[in-house]
Amino acid sequence: MTSPLLGRSDIPVATIAGPECSCKRRWHSIVSGQAQGWVANATRLLLEAVSYLYLLGLKVNLALYTTGLKSLTEPALPAISVGNLTLGGTGKTTTVQFLARRLLEANIIPGVVLRGYRRMASSTARLIADGQRVLSSVSEAGDEAYMLAESLPAVPVAVGKRREAAINLLAQQTTAQIALLDDGFQYFRMNKLLDIVLIDATKPFIGQRLFPAGYLREPLSHLCRADQIWITHADQIAPEDLDDLRDTLSTIVPSIPVVVTRHTLLLLHSFDGQPMSPTQLSGRRILAVSGIGNPQSFETTLQQAGAEVIPLRYADHHFYRSEDAQYIQKMAREQQVDIVACTRKDAVKWPIANGAIPVVIVDCQLEILSGSSNIQIIMDTARQAVAATEYE
Repeated sequence: MTSPLLGRSDIPVATIAGPECSCKRRWHSIVSGQAQGWVANATRLLLEAVSYLYLLGLKVNLALYTTGLKSLTEPALPAISVGNLTLGGTGKTTTVQFLARRLLEANIIPGVVLRGYRRMASSTARLIADGQRVLSSVSEAGDEAYMLAESLPAVPVAVGKRREAAINLLAQQTTAQIALLDDGFQYFRMNKLLDIVLIDATKPFIGQRLFPAGYLREPLSHLCRADQIWITHADQIAPEDLDDLRDTLSTIVPSIPVVVTRHTLLLLHSFDGQPMSPTQLSGRRILAVSGIGNPQSFETTLQQAGAEVIPLRYADHHFYRSEDAQYIQKMAREQQVDIVACTRKDAVKWPIANGAIPVVIVDCQLEILSGSSNIQIIMDTARQAVAATEYE
């Protein structure tokens, strides 16, 4: 069955609903203020009270490590974290891809470490790719880890709730010299070489409340722990709004360098590998299917290429079934689209590739708009850390 998913009101959006999707939609509607009435108001008050308990637990946990009452663990490889301060997608995986490729260009072999969200046997560390071949299925790896393993064939990938255990696998079984942590800012227990924090320009965080009353994982003041702040999707907001965001960051954390980025279309291809130029999207009517943290950024990227976009949004990390594929083709026919487009993250879970309406996979890459000198600082820091490790 299908039901509406809260989002932009000017475009048709649908999803196959389940208990998890329904709960998340209800929570979003409450914390965003869309839900009205005494029940919604009472729920917001309850969530606000719970958020204070969440903050207390967060502060205590962080203080245990900052005061030395608990010792930070030392990873087997130097670790660079790419994380965020908010819930939802900010472009972490695309940023990790960018950094991995830059490290390879600098003759440093990176390994990528993820928790492996919604994978089988999620409590144990697992090597997903050794830098030569992919060793696990998507269900064993999780969608993001499997996607990274496919898109970065020369880069080892490991997953594990305990990131130290995953890094140990990289150090013992691969040639990785440095670890890139996808979503590691809140991983307080481990010593990290650098903490890079992403802020999505399309999702303003000023005035946001702390989880579960809002979308913040940590208070804004915790940005002081970051070594660099990267603004993503900067091209999807007005220049004056970007200036305001940068001014706000300079007020909160004046000494932390800022990198401004955008996501650009790299290429499109069918499931059998046939390429398609991004310029061929112009003037085409496209059904944009996604199960990611920030679907609107994906849709906007297609619109910027000149496409007329009809979004079809699923829950983040959705594993597609055969009935999903049938429903997508049904929607494509009803909306009279020329093409069905999906992200690479969705493509690794796509049940069937064929249908009456062609399906293309969209690959995006990160482009630096300003602050490129800070990338060199990361490369130099990584090179020095690797040299120090090898000397030991």
